Parts: sequence; C-alpha cells; structure tokens
Amino acid sequence: MKSKPPCAIRRDDSQTCIRESLRLSDLGFAQNKAKTMNEKYDAIIVGGGHNGLTAAGYLGKAGFKTIVLERLPVVGGAVVTEEIHPGYRISAVSYVVSLLRPEVIKDLELKKHGFEMLKMDGTLAICDDDYLFLTGDEAHDRREIGRFSSLDYDAMQQFDAMVQSIGTVIRNQMLREPPKLAAGLSDLTALARMGWDIKKLTPDLRHRLFQMLFSSAHDFIQRWFESPMIKNMYAAACFSGNFASLRQPGSAIPFFHSAIGEIEGEKGAWRLVKGGMGGLTQAMAGFARSKGVQIRTNSAVAEILIESGRAVGVRLENGVILNGRCVLANTDPKRTFLSLMDPDQLDPDFARDIRQIRMGHSSLRLNLALKGLPDIKFFPSGSEGAWHRSDITMHPDINAMEANYFAAAAGHLPDEPRLEITIPSTLDDSLTPPGRHVMSILAKYYPYQLADGVSWDDIKEDVADRIIAYMARAMPNLPDLVIGRQMLSPLDLETIYGLTESDIFHGRHDMDQLFSLRPHPKAAQYRTPVQDLYLCGSGAHPGGGVSGAPGYNAARRVIADLKRC
Repeated sequence: MKSKPPCAIRRDDSQTCIRESLRLSDLGFAQNKAKTMNEKYDAIIVGGGHNGLTAAGYLGKAGFKTIVLERLPVVGGAVVTEEIHPGYRISAVSYVVSLLRPEVIKDLELKKHGFEMLKMDGTLAICDDDYLFLTGDEAHDRREIGRFSSLDYDAMQQFDAMVQSIGTVIRNQMLREPPKLAAGLSDLTALARMGWDIKKLTPDLRHRLFQMLFSSAHDFIQRWFESPMIKNMYAAACFSGNFASLRQPGSAIPFFHSAIGEIEGEKGAWRLVKGGMGGLTQAMAGFARSKGVQIRTNSAVAEILIESGRAVGVRLENGVILNGRCVLANTDPKRTFLSLMDPDQLDPDFARDIRQIRMGHSSLRLNLALKGLPDIKFFPSGSEGAWHRSDITMHPDINAMEANYFAAAAGHLPDEPRLEITIPSTLDDSLTPPGRHVMSILAKYYPYQLADGVSWDDIKEDVADRIIAYMARAMPNLPDLVIGRQMLSPLDLETIYGLTESDIFHGRHDMDQLFSLRPHPKAAQYRTPVQDLYLCGSGAHPGGGVSGAPGYNAARRVIADLKRC
C-alpha cells in the first residue's frame, strides 16, 4: 500500500491537493521525456482506475504495447487504500466488492498477486430507535424478523430468490457487448441471446423482471412486505444505489445490484478486501506489469489528440505527447468528450446528448480513525461482537428518506441521512495499530450543488461533525473515540478522484442510460464516433460498481480491432 498521499489529511483543502497532484504530474516524464515522445504504443489508457487496469491487463496479456496514465500518485482511481491518520489505513472511496467478475479474478491472476477477500459476519440495520441483525442462520434470522412480523421472514426468502432468479438475466449481459440499435447480424444474435435468457424465466418471473425495471421501489416494497421495519430496510438498500424518489418509476433498478454480484460462487455476496480496496487495484497493476504494461502515475492527461477524426495519442499537462494506435478513456463520458477534447470536433447532436447525461450519486465519504470500538446501544457494551464485523446501515423510515431526496434535489442537506458503515479493522488487523480501528461511512443524499451559493469547502467539516453526532444516537461513545478523520465531500470526490459531479457510476443507472444506450447509442459498444477512441470506464455498459466488466469488454473490442489492422 502507499504512504500517506497529499490528500489524506483531516482538514484537507481540495484545491491544495489538486495543486500538489499537478505539481507531481509535471515531474512525471521529466527524466524520460525524449524517449517517451519517440515511443508509440498500441494502446494508451487514460486513467488508472480498476476498469483501466482491467483493460490494461487483458491488452498486455494479448501482447499489445500498452501504457496506463494516472493523474494521482497511486493507481486505483476510486478503488484505493489511503492512510487517514498515522498508522491508520482504509478504503477511501469504494469500500466493498460484490460485482467483481470471477472471470476477471481468474484471468488476471489477482489472487496470485495478493488479492484476498474477507467475509463479514452479517448485516445490521438501524432504523430510528430499533434494529434488525441478520447473520444468515435461519433460526436466528427467523426469530429476529419475527419481532416485527410473522410473515416477513418467508416473504424475504421469496423476494431474494426472485431477485436472484431474474438477476441472472442481467448478470449474463455483463460481459456481452450490447447490440447496436442499427442492428446487424451480430447485434440480432446478441438480442436473441438475451431473449433466450428471458425466455428461460417462468412467466411470473418475466412479469417481476419488467416490474423491477419500470415500477417504483416504493410500490415494489409495499407489494412484498408487511412490517414497516422490513420495508424501511429494503427501501434503504434501494436508496443506496440511486439518486431518485423511491416513488419514481424505475427506482427499483438498484435491487439488481444485490442480485448480480457473485463472489466465489455465492450469488449476491459482499466482501471486504484485505488491506483495503487498494489491495484489488494493486493486484491488477501487478498483473498488468507482469505482462509488460507500463503504468505511469503523476501523469495527468490534458488532451486526447484528434487528427482527421482519429485519436492518435494524448498530451500530458506537462506538455509531453504520447502517440498510440488507439486511446482508451477510463474517464467518464462527460469528462472524455467535453473536457479532454474539443467538443467542436464532435457531431453537434452527439455532443448535446453527452451534455445531457444525468450524473449525480449525491454521496459523501467520511472515514474515521478510532482509538477503540464503538458501543452499539442495542448490544452489550465494552466488547467486540459479530455486529461490529457486519455491514451496518443507519437510516430513517421511508418518508424521511423521501424527504432526504427532495431536500438534496433542492441543494439542501438531510436532517437524517442514510449511512452505510463498516469497521474493516475488525476483520483485518493490518489496517491499524493493535486495539485500534478504522470506520468507513458512505452518507446519502448530500448534493453536489448546494443551494444559496454555499461552498462545500466551507461547510464540509461541520457536516462531518453533524454526521458523527447523528451516529452517536446508536453509538453513544463514538465521538470520544475519534482521533482522526478524512472527510470527502461531493466536491472532493470530483476534484481529487475525477468523478464528475461526484458520480462514482459515471452516469446514473436510469433505463435510458443503460445497455445499448450507455452512454449513447453511438458509443455503446466501446467504440466512439472518434475513430480509435474507446470507452473503458463505468460510463460504458454495464455501468458502475467495482466489476471490471467495462474494462473487460472494452479490451476485448480493442483487441479484435487491433488484430484487424
């Protein structure tokens, strides 16, 4: 793992962080400038996030001369481990794996290169002044749910089985290139494969599939469950992967994120990563380097170079030019087409459509260094329990979550946020000194654009204080345990990690921004309207999440095209 980066400080100034990263970038190729300018690569990858590294691994494995350019001092993008207090390391942004494709793990030999996953002990949902703790043990979970309903344990089993069954249709599309709308023979074949997957479902499951795609999460939840506690828990799960009203048609789509993951044969599983999420991207980088891929950090790309409608290379912010047969952009579509090139080089209608891509995950990250474990008021104090080693959510009821969304949509802060909390040091003692801990918090919905001209840089530490105070309702000794913290506002997620409008998905997962429409019909097969420019990030099919699928699919397309040249 890396040492403390310039951005891993408690009261960081994001502009100072960026200036430091750019200063380092200016040094990136200084000593090898002449040599680098004369080299030509088969593939230049802009951005060293997990999808860029996935693509690089496959391209290197296929024998193509490939270079990855990362603007920050370490590869990984949002999938990194950072030191937030001396001796305390944590996954800074992305914090769990579920969607990571088993094909990627196997093909890139990630376990050989140090990648290891850690299973959590259960799930703990805290809603208002009550809780639900599930471990996967049938007798235990039936008793727990029975405190709220005599029917909902069986309803949950049926619901989860249904989601897994129809999720197979979605899972099967993840490593398939989506068909073009102007369908040729290969596209018709792809549509037929998807149609066959749907045909294998029972009529009732087909009905549920289309309900989940087009119905609201609120209606779906009301249909299945009796208890307000269970309804609130499922609503909070849907809330996490979206930025929309729970009553909006299509807002049930995030349920698929619970369905399409598959870890070591267990569908729907979630895992932590040993050493933090940087353990994953360091393993990817290790494999890529073993196949001859060059990886350069502190190397910010200023421009993708276009000549006669073709991508021919990139210009770095220090002025160095690298030439290549093709360029793969791991950046989001807005940043790729509207910032890294002149939009006037694009078809005006295409450029207008890219500008209209809906962004926004409305999230912030708060990471804490703790001198001990927090007590959770529902359980015995003073000792570690399975609840500490679980995926913890803290959320209000459905109505308050709805109010949270509408407040954020108007640029205001929530009174009762939805928090997802893990304490990874309870499972991985490599992250902290003995007896100490780190806590990861994903908080929603916190708008990227604040009302009344308020700046995130001015209020973010106060917001962190408010979140910790809110958590103290369930963890009363938490404020006294905090010895360091990293607060990443929505603005920080953009300026530090390059996530436009803080959207870790590179574009919302709405029906008109998925599959053959992601990010645009003219760029949905990883090729773009600019010849030899490809998309390999989460803005391409199948979308966001730490899956490696966009990088896998883009590499496969590029390899086929390069072999034809």
